[in-house]
Amino acid sequence: MRLLWLALSALLIACSTVSYNPTVFNYHYEQEIIAEEQPKTLLLASVNVSGEPTLSMLRNVTAKIDAEVVDRLKGAGYKMAPEHLFDNAWNQAIYTYGDFYDPTSGKVDRRNWQAVMASTLASLKQSGQVDAVIFTDLIAHDAQHSPGMNHYARWYGVTRKPATQGAGTGVPVDFNWSQTIKAASLIVTLYDLDGRPLFASRGGIDTLSAIDMRKPHLGFVRRDKILKNSGFIEEGVQLALHPLIPMARYPGKETSEEVEAAQ
Repeated sequence: MRLLWLALSALLIACSTVSYNPTVFNYHYEQEIIAEEQPKTLLLASVNVSGEPTLSMLRNVTAKIDAEVVDRLKGAGYKMAPEHLFDNAWNQAIYTYGDFYDPTSGKVDRRNWQAVMASTLASLKQSGQVDAVIFTDLIAHDAQHSPGMNHYARWYGVTRKPATQGAGTGVPVDFNWSQTIKAASLIVTLYDLDGRPLFASRGGIDTLSAIDMRKPHLGFVRRDKILKNSGFIEEGVQLALHPLIPMARYPGKETSEEVEAAQ
């Protein structure tokens, strides 16, 4: 068996929208390999490909996002294997090699992660019931609203207006829009059972910060309600799965009308 490729891990750690958005993620897509091997039966992993657990503030929505991913995969003709197949193989690998995540330091032992991942995929290959494994990592990261007239925040293909919560008289004209906020995005990664990364991309979902209008000195705080907009979730999933599953009106290309308008 080929060794698990770690290059993609480094790539993932490092690096309603319908019009052109230059922030779309530069996806990794092995189109020729997928066309040749034609993986049909996929298995949704119950862990993150990063090796780190999902942040506690995001855990309540992971099931909803995973369900959206599965629905879109099934709609594209993929079959989904029972999730317990992954759990059984993963738990056996952890038992053999030990856990790779230290909750005290928040660090991942990459060598141990590689051993656990390779063992899991080898076990699944031996079972003959799965063609590839798909990982869905829901992450929080820094973002920023623009100083422009509408103060949009743009990242990974989405455009979001500033969120506010609580009653107030409005945001003052001298408000500091350059403050760093938190946003949520979805990372989707597909591995074949030899450990080759077949696909990886990201889609933005929504901001996690809002302007609290109840405070005398306005600033961004964590939103009271996180990731409640189903339309935003659907958009983020579509972006994260493109072009494995092509997204209608994908914002990574300028339309002829937009090109003409820019000239």
